[in-house]
Amino acid sequence: MVSISYLDKADLGPLADAAASWKALPAKYESLQREFEQRVVNHLKGHWDGDAADAAFVTMGKARTEYENAATEAERIAKLLLDAHGEFDASQKQLHALLDEARNDHYKVYDDGRVEDVDPRWDSPTASASPGLAEERKKKLDSLVSRLTRVLELATAADEAASSALERDANGDSQSFNTSVYTTLDAVEADQAAALMNKKGRLSDAEITKLNLLLSANKNDPEFSRDFAVKTGGENMLSKYNQLMSPPAGTTLSKEQLAQLKQLKANLGTTIGTATTSDDHRKGGPDPEITKFQNDLLKAGQRDFNANPTESPYGLSGYQLTSSLMSEGKWDKDFLQGYGDALIGAEKNGANAGQNPDAYWGYPRTLGTTNIGALDPMAGFMDALGHNPDASTEFLTSDATIDGEKVDHLDYLLKDRHWPEGPGYTGDPANPSGYNNLGHAMESATSGRAFDDDGAPVKHTPERAALMKEVVDTIGGDPSLAGDSPRDALRDSLGNMTAEYMADVQASIANEQGTIKPFGADAHLDPGTLEPFISTVGRDPAAYVAITEASQANTAIWMQEVAKGNPSDLNAAMENVTYPGGVVAGILSDSRDQAIFEEHSASDKDFNDAVATGDKWAGRGLGMAVGAATGTAAPIVGTIAGWAVEDIQAMVVEQVQQDTTDEAKREAATKYAEGWTAVGKSSAESVREAVEHSGRQMSDGDLDVLAGSVEQAAKSGHTAGATWNSSVNGR
Repeated sequence: MVSISYLDKADLGPLADAAASWKALPAKYESLQREFEQRVVNHLKGHWDGDAADAAFVTMGKARTEYENAATEAERIAKLLLDAHGEFDASQKQLHALLDEARNDHYKVYDDGRVEDVDPRWDSPTASASPGLAEERKKKLDSLVSRLTRVLELATAADEAASSALERDANGDSQSFNTSVYTTLDAVEADQAAALMNKKGRLSDAEITKLNLLLSANKNDPEFSRDFAVKTGGENMLSKYNQLMSPPAGTTLSKEQLAQLKQLKANLGTTIGTATTSDDHRKGGPDPEITKFQNDLLKAGQRDFNANPTESPYGLSGYQLTSSLMSEGKWDKDFLQGYGDALIGAEKNGANAGQNPDAYWGYPRTLGTTNIGALDPMAGFMDALGHNPDASTEFLTSDATIDGEKVDHLDYLLKDRHWPEGPGYTGDPANPSGYNNLGHAMESATSGRAFDDDGAPVKHTPERAALMKEVVDTIGGDPSLAGDSPRDALRDSLGNMTAEYMADVQASIANEQGTIKPFGADAHLDPGTLEPFISTVGRDPAAYVAITEASQANTAIWMQEVAKGNPSDLNAAMENVTYPGGVVAGILSDSRDQAIFEEHSASDKDFNDAVATGDKWAGRGLGMAVGAATGTAAPIVGTIAGWAVEDIQAMVVEQVQQDTTDEAKREAATKYAEGWTAVGKSSAESVREAVEHSGRQMSDGDLDVLAGSVEQAAKSGHTAGATWNSSVNGR
């Protein structure tokens, strides 16, 4: 690996000079050729004949070709050197920017790549005791280390590729000019990576390290990824991946070796995904070679691969291997659609109509000793959809025709399919239920973002909003679809989806004055299915927090909008936007109570811990509410960013962190008192903030009356929500 100190201080001037010199050579060779033609060849023509002349003119013809070859090689070497200089220069500039950032943020970067936090605030007991300081500094440090590593990987891959290309003699000897020299580093690196994937036998540790470096540096590069995929081939890609992840029995891998293989899975999956999208904007339509590569992957899904034939009669199927890689990166939407149909078709035809995937995908198939991947290919495919929003929306809103039968994708996955349980089936010890992966796909499909993307919100399209309504109606109509184990693994994702559509949620509860607006297309949620939906979903601590935070954020922004306007009855307008948030809080209070005392699926500590670790939805909810209010998807700006996020998060923590662990307390008259009081108090505080930051002039007495009115509206909503939820659940 190129070192930080070397890249930091490298003088790239000589390389630029060399590239310029080589760039000038073709014209000089062409000039020499013209001079040779005029002063030698043309001079002799017509003045010399016979056997000697014939032989001489043949030799002179070869000389002419050598001039042309010399010019061609010089031009190609010039392009290669210019490409190398561009790569090194970009990496060096990125490194300098990162080092400047580190110094400005009080991090010390050592030559060996270590980064140390030297912020002087650690010497201050007051500052260092701040709950958020350690987490903030750790996030910045991790980000800095990751970006430094990335820059060094790019520089190293470019350095090794340039060296290899300049040493290469494609003609096989040194008797003539090299007319097929590389002109780009992408081409060199693609050849190197493909050669490793095509090598017979298991790769050595050094070769795996080399392959990882090449893929990590280029995994998002369409040209590299395309060439690599085409030169490796779909079936061979899966075969080599299977071999790498399944070492022979008795092989003991170190932690470092396992880490390398996990990294290779991520890098290879991302690279193949990039390859499938490399022709998305190609003039003339899809690239025939990429289309063939994708078709080969689909065809290979139907066969079994065995890395060690003498040890077991069966290996993993192509579907299992492809899905394992597919859980990483961005993949072509049409390919994912076709792959999903093929996968469901395989299950419907071979797994008791989808009811016994355990037997179909399980024994005698087994993961290799590395345990990398998943036996249930649907889990990886769901995560692929989870990372590809356009594909997930299209897939979960469409159907397939299998043996003449129309199969609705969402119904099959949510209602009909039996999801095998266990970390071997999901590939994730922390999430042994495939419903968790299905949740990722549903989040992506309804939000327009990858499920693990914390970036800016995306306006809801009519298709995504309609899918959200379908999910709410389906689960609200049959709460067991998310209420019974193992389906309860869906709840955290459903909670995120509810938070994502909080404006639609609140508007469906009460929005007589039309103040609350959706973020994009309206989902037109039905209160009759929405309330049982929230009740079921809210029993999960993470979902509870996401919904609560988003609800508080929406209420605060709509209060701000009312305060900035000029309603004829300010109190009534504020009550109108406050009441729905109270209803949501009431439903959630009762749902939390059910989770703790009836399901025994969570404790107060679980809910309070979720608050401490999951505060993203206050800020995200604000962003969507502001976008809906202003009609844009712009980030939060101005006074709203200054006060709302911090204040709302503080209010949410206060509301959610309740201490109702005593059974007698549950039966007492204070059963809902804490939640009822908290939502009223937080709403009153929000309206005071809204008025203060709106520029509206109001006396203290009038503000107290308004705050009291809003507090009562929130409490009334909470009572209605909690009472309704209790009655529906027979309590």
